[in-house]
Amino acid sequence: MPCSDITDALKIQLDADDRLTRYALRKKTCGSDVGRRSLLLKWLKGMKVDDILLLQPTELFEKFPTKSKTWEYLYVKHFLAVKSGLSVMVGQTAGSVNDYCKLDSVDFSEEGTLIYAEIAVEGMTDEIKACGGCNSCGTEEKADSPNFSC
Repeated sequence: MPCSDITDALKIQLDADDRLTRYALRKKTCGSDVGRRSLLLKWLKGMKVDDILLLQPTELFEKFPTKSKTWEYLYVKHFLAVKSGLSVMVGQTAGSVNDYCKLDSVDFSEEGTLIYAEIAVEGMTDEIKACGGCNSCGTEEKADSPNFSC
């Protein structure tokens, strides 16, 4: 990693009916995609904001069987980033999901809404509790039994 800033940049595009049309999650420092730029777009595209906010991370694995612990983490990271950006945009400020998202701007037009936000990865990792089996966190969980706290 080129520097100690591990903030991600999030861009969300909604249509005039508040349906997600696009999103991108990239590293703020170098602009590299996080896993893939829009890892969950095929699942989230066309969904209304309110419906996305009701989803839980475990529903991801019904749609996307995980390839590895890395992909599992990336799916949840993308999901929480999009959900937190939308949550802050609509004014839902209760709960930790908002603690790591800072809106940079929200632009409204007749075509829809464009949201730019920053995601503090350190705060997001508190939401994702998947043990890699290294025991560095002090837990005794096994690598094959992730526990998502959100």
